[in-house]
Amino acid sequence: MSQKIDLIIHNANIYTFDSVQPHAEALAIADGRIIAAGSVSDIRSLDGANAARETLNLKGATLIPGLNDSHTHFAWWSLIMQELKLAGINSLNKALELVAERAEVTPVGAWLQGQGWDKNLWGDEFPNRMLLDRVAPLHPIALMSKDAHLLWVNTIALQLAGITRDTPEVEGGEITRDAQGEPTGILKENAMRLVHRVIPEPTIEQAEAAIEMALPEAHRTGLTAVHSIEDATGFAAFQNLRAQGKLSLRTAVLLGNWAIPHLQALGLRQGFGDEMLWLAQIKFFLDGTLGSQTAAMFEPFDNSPDHRHDNCGMFRMDSEAFERQARQAIRSGFGIAVHVIGDRAAHLGLDVIEKMQREENSGRLRNRLEHVQIVTPQDLLRFAASRIIASCQPTHATTDRDAAERYWGYERAARSYQYRTLLHSGVPIALGSDVPVESIDPRKGIFAAVSRRREGENRPAFFAQECLTVGEAIKGFTYGAAYAAGDEQRRGRIAPGMLADLTALAQDIFVTPEDEIPQTPVVATLVGGSPVYLSL
Repeated sequence: MSQKIDLIIHNANIYTFDSVQPHAEALAIADGRIIAAGSVSDIRSLDGANAARETLNLKGATLIPGLNDSHTHFAWWSLIMQELKLAGINSLNKALELVAERAEVTPVGAWLQGQGWDKNLWGDEFPNRMLLDRVAPLHPIALMSKDAHLLWVNTIALQLAGITRDTPEVEGGEITRDAQGEPTGILKENAMRLVHRVIPEPTIEQAEAAIEMALPEAHRTGLTAVHSIEDATGFAAFQNLRAQGKLSLRTAVLLGNWAIPHLQALGLRQGFGDEMLWLAQIKFFLDGTLGSQTAAMFEPFDNSPDHRHDNCGMFRMDSEAFERQARQAIRSGFGIAVHVIGDRAAHLGLDVIEKMQREENSGRLRNRLEHVQIVTPQDLLRFAASRIIASCQPTHATTDRDAAERYWGYERAARSYQYRTLLHSGVPIALGSDVPVESIDPRKGIFAAVSRRREGENRPAFFAQECLTVGEAIKGFTYGAAYAAGDEQRRGRIAPGMLADLTALAQDIFVTPEDEIPQTPVVATLVGGSPVYLSL
């Protein structure tokens, strides 16, 4: 009896990322897994090839392992698709015009929410509540910054949240105030919670519907899998979609440190789930961001917009609480994923993870630092020795290049976003987008990693010595992401026994001019051997 073959893919330029057979022309797939890769004649000669249920002619397209984004906020991205979009708006006046236009079609008294504004495109100064009061006086307004670490609100929103000049500061946050002590309408880090708690939360059903609508968009960019940082609502929505057979994107969910006691009570461990949806590491937010000048730094920011000369950013949680909760997570069977932007935050993240590896035997767990935008030379050496994963987002380097030189200065900027240095030091690298902070499109991430330039930008690469090769960038979005989720034994390569998660591109981006990478059409995306996007 011949073996069952569900799908044969042929007429393809296949980069397998498998050292045994780096290139191939055709594949045979059965039960969602690759059973053979080789030349067309190799696959045609397989027992059962003539009875294959389906064939897919890729017409010379380039096939790579399925692209996998190692850092998303997928439910959040899905939900805010209906909100006011301010990303890329390079004028404060234009942003205010858009707020006014949205207010005209929003019921009086209803929350007007938006995201993506970047004051670094408008100059150094932070905006204020009075600007919003003037253009939309009848709505509470909450506008999230591009980096999601600042909230710009109006007076009505402050009143609904009960924020006055007498409101005490929030630990790990800041209510920005003017010279008279009045709130300006800018809330930093943990202080944002004061407003978020009075905004109606989306329901599980709303999150579920939003995710379902967003899945095709992810597949159109070639994505077969994501790591997604989720709250309880987002996780429940993903579970509902999985139960209904509607989840077509493999999803490793990173719950926040809020979930530790609940996971302990249930006895769940990292990896719980199935091949489509499972629990990954526990996420900690340790500091802020470069763009908001809240990243925890050893030395003060240059040109701080609040005219302070001692601004070294802030920690969102103290070191004792971080270490205690990290230990709880690891003892419960979870690795930790720690948001670190500043060099002081990266130092603390390394300290605690290394301590856990010594004291809790957590080396078997995949611990990771998220973003890793700037680290000291001494701490670079610690990464490889401890095998801590650097989970990085290449488009941050290109988006932030001007802010890095403005707020860190040339010398510190020169040691920021050191992806090649990390990789060649032996550090495991996983690449992602940080959507909705940046575009979810992995082609844009690959281009940013390779070119260290923005699309259409006619200027030198941002510290070109840190550029990755195309192969290194793709590996970061495939094997690297799989490794970070502890899943490299079944994803990240095209080889017999691996899951048949595949991305097909119209051009061979290994040889095409790098400027063409972000616009290279995706012609097929397959998850478990089934097309979830096809454009041939």
